[in-house]
Amino acid sequence: MVLPCLRAGISVLIILIAGALSTGGCVPQSRTSSGASADTAPGASVPAGESAGEALSTLDSLADGGKAEADTFETALAPLRDVEIVARLDGEAVGVYFEEGRRVTGGARLAQLDDRDRRATLEVRKAEADRAEFAWKRARRLYDQKVIAEEQFVAARSDWQIAEAQRERASIEWERCTVRSPIAGVIELRRVQRGQMVKQGDLLFRIGDPDTLRAELLLPESRLGTVRPGQRVRIIPAAGSAARNAVVTRVNPLVDPASGTFRVVIDIDNRSGELHGGVSARVVFEPGAAKPR
Repeated sequence: MVLPCLRAGISVLIILIAGALSTGGCVPQSRTSSGASADTAPGASVPAGESAGEALSTLDSLADGGKAEADTFETALAPLRDVEIVARLDGEAVGVYFEEGRRVTGGARLAQLDDRDRRATLEVRKAEADRAEFAWKRARRLYDQKVIAEEQFVAARSDWQIAEAQRERASIEWERCTVRSPIAGVIELRRVQRGQMVKQGDLLFRIGDPDTLRAELLLPESRLGTVRPGQRVRIIPAAGSAARNAVVTRVNPLVDPASGTFRVVIDIDNRSGELHGGVSARVVFEPGAAKPR
């Protein structure tokens, strides 16, 4: 009896060993109807070497319709109106009334050049013009009375016109001794000081109007038709202010053949004075905000 039982036990042991070898010693996973693992959704297999977080990110991107990231371009903010004021004649600066960073009104007197010589010249020209006018009026009366010839009348009139022109020119030169601001704005640069001798054409001041700043972009021609006036953008200055919204002011559809770019202009209301001209900034076109017309 012992021998048959021993044989039966050996047979069962052989069967168990054979089953273990056929499964590789592993517990089989449950499978879906498509043959994929139950731990992985159909059609979302994770490539070799890709982490689960990367796979989820890829899936989120696909679920979002493959939307591209926001387009960002670097630029600088410059005052919409920025003028350089140069000396319009030679002379000594006898007065300088504003420093850099000061706000001035349009027509404000920024500096004064020595005007004594030109004021004296103007007075002489005024006297000459008055005398010529008197002579012309007298000649006109005599000509009407047929006392003098037409040639004398015409000569008197010409002398008066020349004297008036010389008086006007002297007045202009005298006025140019006063350096005035052509616009309202902030003095960005001052290159003159009291007692300095300046020459015609020397840079004296640069003034910018910070109430409106402008950002100009050169976009690749592949973006032509995707940017339009009125489109909303995000301005992120490097310093001086938080990000703010703005709109595209103008799009120049002409593509530069050398660079393959076209120009986009964005004007920014800065009457609050939070932004500073000259700072760099990023212009962000939000995804989906630009659609071809």
